[in-house]
Amino acid sequence: MRLHYSRFTSALKEKFLATLVLALLVGSLAAQGLAQGNVGKLIDFQFTSPSLQGNLLGDPTQQHVAVYVPPSYDSAPKKRYAALYLLHGYTSKLEDWTANGYQGMSLQTVMDEFIRRGTAPEMIIVVPNGDNAYFGSFYTNSPVTGNWEDYIYKDLVAYIDSHYRTIPDSASRGIAGHSMGGYGAIMLGMKHPDVFGAFYALSPCCVALEGDAGSDNPVWAKAAKVTSRDIFNKKPETYDDFWTNVMVALSAAFSPDVKKGPLFVDYPFKEVNSRLLPNEPAYSEYRAKMPLYLVDKYRENLMKLRGIAIDVGEFDDFSHIRIGSHQFSEALSSRGIPHSFEIYKNGDHGNKIRERFENYVIPFFARSLEFGPAQKPE
Repeated sequence: MRLHYSRFTSALKEKFLATLVLALLVGSLAAQGLAQGNVGKLIDFQFTSPSLQGNLLGDPTQQHVAVYVPPSYDSAPKKRYAALYLLHGYTSKLEDWTANGYQGMSLQTVMDEFIRRGTAPEMIIVVPNGDNAYFGSFYTNSPVTGNWEDYIYKDLVAYIDSHYRTIPDSASRGIAGHSMGGYGAIMLGMKHPDVFGAFYALSPCCVALEGDAGSDNPVWAKAAKVTSRDIFNKKPETYDDFWTNVMVALSAAFSPDVKKGPLFVDYPFKEVNSRLLPNEPAYSEYRAKMPLYLVDKYRENLMKLRGIAIDVGEFDDFSHIRIGSHQFSEALSSRGIPHSFEIYKNGDHGNKIRERFENYVIPFFARSLEFGPAQKPE
């Protein structure tokens, strides 16, 4: 495992002190929950988002959401909690986080055990759906797929804060995700530091138009020949099928064209004399949705965040994720933006997600977020 911290020269000392403080804080907060003799619970509900109205894919405005509330939630009615928003990946479902998905992960079981052991503070965890007719929304605004960015940071956050006892402040609200969800965590954290105070991106896709996401991938030419949405009638089974689907889905989110039905997409590349070349204006629109090319634009926002973390597997199946994650980390470092970047040994794109969530994601937010005041004002 190689761990690279881009922090100030006193980073290790700060981390050591933070760990000591965290241990005391977590033990105290966990004890409060366990003293009640309860376990947490997972609440499933349907939530209607105004931001998804009118999308051209015909996806419903009513979306599935799961919320984990910790052991003391019912027995301590004046207590308020930090909140973590957890995003799933492309072709995945929110159940991959909550119902024996990633390496058998069950969110309630994992969090209850953390709290029982005193290794994590009590928190609320919100797991929204990001799936759509194209197998993934990429949590971004588009006139074709709908305004999924607004759905998360405006509609859903407002709903959660009004229906659950969160601490309604960015210092006590974080966001994380895997793959497509990692991309969403970066973009939502980068663009909305007044809403999310920290982000953790596990194997984030779509950070840069490099590697297999760029013009070297011949499947762009295949995607350009797709004329029907029938390709989304079943999940992709081959490498080419996956990339064809994801290129359509990404283009609907990043470079949509409402005049080009039935797919409503414009692609960033076009085939000219058997070569793939940039296709304007779609190429520029596409790049404008990718974090690597937005660091300067959102530098002040990134500097406001309480924590930034990115990780990627040593052998991630997607070269653009390996390349883009490293380039994004270097871009942050060159601009003096504190963050952590990890390349985990023997990791691929989908393995060790549960392990990383347990060993890195939750401890990261336990250090980065504020967990007080604990009591609701009289």
